[in-house]
Amino acid sequence: MHLYVTEQGTRLGKNGGHLVVQRDGCTIDDILLSEVDSLSLFGAVHPTTDAMLALLDKGADIAFLSSGGHYRGRLISAVGKNVTLRLGQYDAYRDRERAFALAKGCVVRKLENGLCVLDAYARSRHNPFRFENRNEYIKNLEMARNLQGDDRDALRGYEGNGARIYFKNFAHCITCGLNFPGRKYRPSTDPINALLSFGYTLTARSLDSLLESYGMDPMVGYLHEPVYGRNSLAQDLLEEFRHPLVDRLVLFLFNRRILAGADFETRMNEGNDGQLYLKPDKLRVFLRHYEEFMERPNGIYGDMANLPWRSVMRFRVEEFRRAILDGSEMRELVWTPDYSESA
Repeated sequence: MHLYVTEQGTRLGKNGGHLVVQRDGCTIDDILLSEVDSLSLFGAVHPTTDAMLALLDKGADIAFLSSGGHYRGRLISAVGKNVTLRLGQYDAYRDRERAFALAKGCVVRKLENGLCVLDAYARSRHNPFRFENRNEYIKNLEMARNLQGDDRDALRGYEGNGARIYFKNFAHCITCGLNFPGRKYRPSTDPINALLSFGYTLTARSLDSLLESYGMDPMVGYLHEPVYGRNSLAQDLLEEFRHPLVDRLVLFLFNRRILAGADFETRMNEGNDGQLYLKPDKLRVFLRHYEEFMERPNGIYGDMANLPWRSVMRFRVEEFRRAILDGSEMRELVWTPDYSESA
């Protein structure tokens, strides 16, 4: 179970084999400790030492976020046991040719999934969207696939061109009347960008936890160069999940009017001028739908279509681990033929 505690002013304690959430002396939730795999605490939530130690002892991942969902940091249990794997990561990072191949794979998989998402929406009977500049998008994808050497500027150029075309078309998939000005973050000043950013944060945190559980160093990336304090490898693996997981969920929630522009508010005290955040009650709505989406069969990846998204993410982390250890490439995930988007 992935537990989120969002109610401000609550206390999270331990009572025997249970985690107990209380506010003003009253118990508002009681969860079996054995069922909690990860915990996310939003804002002014006060965990006890006993509760934190019990979760660490069972290997649970504990993340701290602002009340609006801005990621602050995490607690993890024993780290770095797989020294051989980490050394393999560092060797791959120092090998310019190998590092570039891993970076290129991230970009290619991102562009491939973007193409499949937009093609699926173009085939949908529920949406009048038609994919503009598709040939130009495919050209950037093919150029990225065929890129040789270690020209990172060229790789970033193809990724940037692809993203520009993708988000221009993504805007036309929005049928709820909200304006989408293109991908903007730091700050995200419109509801769609705000929800995209929050979804990416949650998914990167899940990948971060998986990488740690497999003994890898989530800070050493290949597409995203290591930067102080950034989980660069988690950001690398996130590229593959942005469009088919987060973007599709965001479109679903807005197009079905489950969330609307009025569900967001600006919080100047978060340190991000003009940044929008979900209101507390709507934050819980999004988290519920996010968890339901993560636990549903992904429905798009061929003979793996029955696997939930969390299992797909674990499978891809295992694939990356194998690629590091034996120098291979990550296998391609192929979309189900003629899959049509229904959201």
